[in-house]
Amino acid sequence: MDIDQKIDKAMNDADIVSIMHKASNRFNNYLDEDVIHTCHLNALWKCFLNFDPNRNTKFTTYLYKGVFIECVKELKFHSKMQHHQPLHANMIQGSKPSIMLDIMDELTSEEEKSLLADKYANLTIEEIANKRSYSRETARKRLKKIYEKVKNNFE
Repeated sequence: MDIDQKIDKAMNDADIVSIMHKASNRFNNYLDEDVIHTCHLNALWKCFLNFDPNRNTKFTTYLYKGVFIECVKELKFHSKMQHHQPLHANMIQGSKPSIMLDIMDELTSEEEKSLLADKYANLTIEEIANKRSYSRETARKRLKKIYEKVKNNFE
């Protein structure tokens, strides 16, 4: 019997399904039903591949641990992905203030933020340079460096 047939047979066995549900029960509030079902299938597949009856453990115990571990992995993955939401997500995406805030959050120094704020306020490079007491070329190079830094992070 190949592994697909074993999985189909196991998914129709009420005892095995009950054990998988018990193992994943505590994750019902945190993971979608489809994700939990995928965890069940992944754990079942891995158990059929890796279970060794010579190690004095029951298949169902091995399966319970496998389902639990798969659910924990999914929960960690989902919590990681939630941390990657853009800052200021409550603002309308694509609006100028939202984009400007995201750009400002990417900048590390106060000088970079100040330079970009002056450029955003429609000051010329000459005016920006005079305000900071350095040459026009220095102001241009620093703004270019900021543009490239921001551009790389938003592509």
